[in-house]
Amino acid sequence: MPGTSDETEHFARPVGTIARPWRDELARRLDALGSLGRHERDVLLDAGHQALLRSLHAKLSRLFLIELHALRLADGGEQDASAARDSTATWDAFIERACEEGYLAQLADRYPTLNYRVAEVARLSVAAVAGFAERLGADRALLSPLLGAPAGELRAVEFGAGDSHRGGLTVTRADFACGTVMYKPRPSEADVALGALLDDLFADLPEAPAPDQRIRVPRTLPRDGYGWAEFIGHRYCADEAELGVFYRNIGHWLAVLRFTGGTDMHAENMIAAGPVPVIVDAETLFDAPAPFPPSGRGDAVDVAATAIRRTVLRTGLLPVRGTGFALGGVDISGIGALPGQQPLIPHPVIADGGTGAARFEVGLVAMPVAGNHPAATPVLATYWDRVLAGFREMTAHLRRPGVDPYRLLRRFEGVRARRILRPTQAYVDIGRMLWHPASLYDEAAAVERARDILRRNADVLPGAPTDRAPIDAEIADLLLGDVPMCGFTVDTSAVRATVEDWRTADLAFEESVIQDALVGAYLNERSLPPRVQATTREPHARDRERRRRALAAQMVRRLCDGAVRGQDGTVTWISPVFTPAGWSIRVLPADLYTGQGGVALTLAEYASEVRAGRADEVPGVAEVFEGALRVLLATEDKTPTPSAGAFSGAASQVWTWLALHRVLGEDRLLERAAERASLLTEGPLIDDDIEVDLLNGAAGAIVPLLDLAAATGKADWLDAAAHVGRRLTGLAVIDAAGARWPTRLNPEGIGGFAHGATGIGWALARLALTDAGTGAERRDWSRLAAQAFAYQESLYRPGDGNWLDVRVGAEEDFFTSWCHGSAGVGIGMLDLHRRTGDPGHLDMARRAATACAAEGFGWSHTLCHGDLGLWEFLTSMGHGDRAQLDGEILTGLEQRGPVGGLAREAFSPSLMSGLAGVLHTLLRMHPAADLPNPLLLD
Repeated sequence: MPGTSDETEHFARPVGTIARPWRDELARRLDALGSLGRHERDVLLDAGHQALLRSLHAKLSRLFLIELHALRLADGGEQDASAARDSTATWDAFIERACEEGYLAQLADRYPTLNYRVAEVARLSVAAVAGFAERLGADRALLSPLLGAPAGELRAVEFGAGDSHRGGLTVTRADFACGTVMYKPRPSEADVALGALLDDLFADLPEAPAPDQRIRVPRTLPRDGYGWAEFIGHRYCADEAELGVFYRNIGHWLAVLRFTGGTDMHAENMIAAGPVPVIVDAETLFDAPAPFPPSGRGDAVDVAATAIRRTVLRTGLLPVRGTGFALGGVDISGIGALPGQQPLIPHPVIADGGTGAARFEVGLVAMPVAGNHPAATPVLATYWDRVLAGFREMTAHLRRPGVDPYRLLRRFEGVRARRILRPTQAYVDIGRMLWHPASLYDEAAAVERARDILRRNADVLPGAPTDRAPIDAEIADLLLGDVPMCGFTVDTSAVRATVEDWRTADLAFEESVIQDALVGAYLNERSLPPRVQATTREPHARDRERRRRALAAQMVRRLCDGAVRGQDGTVTWISPVFTPAGWSIRVLPADLYTGQGGVALTLAEYASEVRAGRADEVPGVAEVFEGALRVLLATEDKTPTPSAGAFSGAASQVWTWLALHRVLGEDRLLERAAERASLLTEGPLIDDDIEVDLLNGAAGAIVPLLDLAAATGKADWLDAAAHVGRRLTGLAVIDAAGARWPTRLNPEGIGGFAHGATGIGWALARLALTDAGTGAERRDWSRLAAQAFAYQESLYRPGDGNWLDVRVGAEEDFFTSWCHGSAGVGIGMLDLHRRTGDPGHLDMARRAATACAAEGFGWSHTLCHGDLGLWEFLTSMGHGDRAQLDGEILTGLEQRGPVGGLAREAFSPSLMSGLAGVLHTLLRMHPAADLPNPLLLD
């Protein structure tokens, strides 16, 4: 970010002054240790001092900025921001003042506890470094087995690896003359026990990997309350053979961690040492997921959520996206966290540092890269079968006749383990709040606020502390900059509970979760693995109607059979779902794209076609629909709606209820659509939207609001749509190429229908054709839509006969999909041509049809990015022989079965990327069918 720097860079001098007495104290304590040489004491002194400086910088920089501006205002300094930005006088004066001895004491009236808290942080930091030095001196001779030779002189130390706990204690790297070891200021017996378990398991595993190619933990020297561990260096696999071994080993780890109740094995806890994934921190074992209270969404949702929480997902190895503010969309998993597949994350920076206008801002930075990857550009999809094979192999080995799981796990009894009660990021955010100047000014109020946040956090996170005493203990740690840590001793009951949970696991479901989790590693189809086109063999349209009906009946049975049913009659599904934060395995949310809304609508469509005589009766469909509808209603009422979008947000809910009203004709459904539309007029979903696009963002609200206005005859909904048009006008970037819209996932602005300029332009053009807004606004929207289409045209490459996909990291330059390719461009342009007669729109639609027909079928059976969207567009255009187009879809489904998107073999019930979309298309294939078209929100 231009004009910004890391928040800890500018205040080095005053922080150095504050830390100087503590550096002297550390020097005195180190000098008292006769077991260390002079150079070693200097190494420790410098490393310890630097660690304290970093800690104090992070805690005090906000306070320094506040005091800087107080000085500027008190001295009658520059009031104008631009003038302040050009001046360094106020900054220089403040730095000089802050470097005075006793400066913090001068602030005691404003920040009563500041001096004490800074002193406590410094005291604990000094004690931690001195304690490490004492243990090093006592244990140096014992480290030879970890190093392969006597340690020799200490050459370098790096404090602060990971979070600090229990009084500033951190994992520490120590470099000796003959190698490196890691110091862990916690009991290490769990690492030893896990290593011994692995030795037992591989001793008689059929076709076991070579000893140097199997999973392991670092060699560990446990001491009283702490330990030393072998340093594991990261290296990429040398070739394809090693990559295959690595991913088989990941499957072995999943099986072992599922057996031992392991959690929190995120990217920083695993090192890829060539073909060997090494777990370097095994303290979170024997996890017992706390039961969640009823969700209020129905028994089916609770059953499904419980099933997910029990699976290998909780190990932390498999890709999963964060949902909080700071880590929204971020994947920190052991084998995920893929380069190029991470959103930028908020990070504190100082803008205009060195001037009187210096201020705190939150910038966006890339996630740091860990050492968990076996290749510079890992492609999980290529090796997913190896992961499954490894999981099956080790699980079968553990479950073979004669194996006593209690004997295998009894070695852990008496060891200390850690339980993760709250996400670390929650602690980080609250800790940052407690060091804000406002909190230092009124610490009692800040502590009470922290109590309230932690209590409310426990409401949605069962197992987290709710009583005053443990919450106050958490806050006490946070006040000193530590992340609270909960430990427990593994006993017989913990072992028995873990064995019982493992014995009763649904292994088929576990395997499907492993496979489905692949989707979570990819963010909004960005940098996808190469797509594979599988041409249908001898497609034909003979006996079309019988085949269509038979396939539709087969798909609806699969949809019903894959449901999770509650004792109260509610119904839902577990699937990879798409959210603005990316893909993750969840109980279905309420939306249209991968959610409950799209599935419920498709079931209603099937029942409607049965009544019309165009589909075969299948027992149970009505009951599943009713149960799914109940969950949809409750999910909308009980869970936050994440965005405005037409496929993932509030507008998707509006359109779903309108579509259900069209299919079923019940007035209550239209009333429900209006209720959900209030989200688009009351609250921040439009005004604070950063998604912008049709699928996730504000642009997606326009057409559902227009549909609602037409269905109800109420002009209020036109006013709401006009408000969205004004918002999109203000967000447009216009240059010589045309108009485009930067979004969170595509900050450069792109073309295409679902996420880019064509879809946004289409929505504006639709808005301009109504009575919404003023006449001048409608003309402006029409012009802006034309500029959006001009931008799309700037991407057209005549030699390739298609529009360029300009997403950063896209594996292919051209797509024919609805979401990012020519099918979406064509569908939007054809719709506008039919409404306006504009020959330019028809020309674009015809070129799109030519591009789609040239590439042909054989991708996935999805509406969003596969053959079904292609079929919808080409049949709408009348491009090609209709019978032949039907035959492509029917024969492809008969030969390959329904093939999904990213997780090609995974079960997905969804409308836009899964089984419901297949069923919907088969129903629309009948010439007399008149069903809603989600691709056009029609």
